[in-house]
Amino acid sequence: MNEGISRRNFIGGAALGGAALALGALAGCAPQGDKPTGSEGAWDAEVDLLVCGCGGAGMACAVEAKDNGVENVLIIEKGDQIGGTTAMSQGMIAGWDTQLQKSQGVELTYDAMYANLMNNASYHLDPALTKITVENSGKTIDWLIDRVGVKFTDQIDIYYGPLQMMHNVDGAGGGFVTAFTACLDQLGVEIQKGTKLVEVLLDAEGKTEGAVVEAKGKTQRIKARAVMIATGGYAHNAELAARFDPEKAGTFGIGHPNCEGEGLVAASNAGALLSHTNDMMCVVKDYTIMSEHDGTSDSANLNGFTNLPNMILVGADGKRFVDEGKKGFMSQDLNGPIFDKIHRDGMGYVWEISDEATVAAAGGKVKRGEGLEYIKGADATELAANMGVDAAALAETIEAYNAAVDSGVDREIGGFPTAKLEAPFLAVPVVPCEIITYGGVARTEQGEVIRADGEVMPGLFVGGEASCNSAYMGFTLSNCFTWGRIGAQSAAAYLKA
Repeated sequence: MNEGISRRNFIGGAALGGAALALGALAGCAPQGDKPTGSEGAWDAEVDLLVCGCGGAGMACAVEAKDNGVENVLIIEKGDQIGGTTAMSQGMIAGWDTQLQKSQGVELTYDAMYANLMNNASYHLDPALTKITVENSGKTIDWLIDRVGVKFTDQIDIYYGPLQMMHNVDGAGGGFVTAFTACLDQLGVEIQKGTKLVEVLLDAEGKTEGAVVEAKGKTQRIKARAVMIATGGYAHNAELAARFDPEKAGTFGIGHPNCEGEGLVAASNAGALLSHTNDMMCVVKDYTIMSEHDGTSDSANLNGFTNLPNMILVGADGKRFVDEGKKGFMSQDLNGPIFDKIHRDGMGYVWEISDEATVAAAGGKVKRGEGLEYIKGADATELAANMGVDAAALAETIEAYNAAVDSGVDREIGGFPTAKLEAPFLAVPVVPCEIITYGGVARTEQGEVIRADGEVMPGLFVGGEASCNSAYMGFTLSNCFTWGRIGAQSAAAYLKA
């Protein structure tokens, strides 16, 4: 095993808990009792390791596998471009004890990063898997720099509360793709684009034997003793979204359109366990932009608006309905009530309100889309009229909020607001939008796929969004690259055994 990555030898208990399931019974899916086998036809190709998906996890897996002695590695990529969700990212990746931090005198410990991350994720993450990701997060960033050639800026941001751990790639997500493209080319790794995973094939003993893939409407049977599933999540598969997270089904999507869950389906049909699939990560976006442009573009930065110290959320009735201070990055504490309110009101969105002085002080960190102005009001009455909500209710809401700031305790909604709203006011209609999914194929701490009965599926590995235990902003990329490497190391060891 590469000493740059740490692993442990037991199965994370959460994967076997009540959140886990075998998929089954979906339209177009093979029955669970009829596992696909590879002995029923000729092979069209043969490789040592088949990597399904060419996003962050898949690219990292291929590089690490070659460095660990796997000779014949093939990547299949469903789309006509590589990079997946990683390419669409802002290029922000979290880590501790990196060479960049050391060069700038930034001191950050494993314990601080782990505790901060679990708190921001509302403790939804599997502790054992999270510890491995955090433990290796800094090593992963150094590996991206030294081995892959990813170029980082000197800027290390404070994003998760008080900790300076967010590293920024030059060129955002595209910077990862540029570096990996050159690295994979130098290693001689073939990337077969326009090819999607259909089935995982097992032999009579239940060991991985290969996969059925589809390219240009034709199926191919690829023999491979080891298969890595790195196909992304399921958010753009309406059937899976409706089954796993019905509250958010039909939500505006700003994630990668190729995240349709074929890896989850193929693994489950082969007998794999799925874990924590009942949640998609959403962020607040400008409703006007999303509704007019079908979610294909969004130049606004409303994450900054959401994080303003005096931002409040109100519904169609002009009243607050949630403690706006609950902004954990994986948090249902904020997004859940927003979805509930939207469904109750039937309006399709809720309102974020702040004031002109606060937004101006935030500068470029807060903006609406090109050509769009904030809803404005010199006072609460004018703002309510422009929003189309009850003026008396909104005025009472703002007054009560400011009183809570004065007292230090919000006894009506909860929380501890710290900054008043002062006229003139600004408002914007917002809606939660899907970016990634949290759950997926259950894995061991070696990145091996777990069967529905709790045993390991020999030769089958998983990483990235196709697996479970992801989170938002930077940690998602740490998760993808780290577990892509762990899966590769485990696959290499398996192939040598």
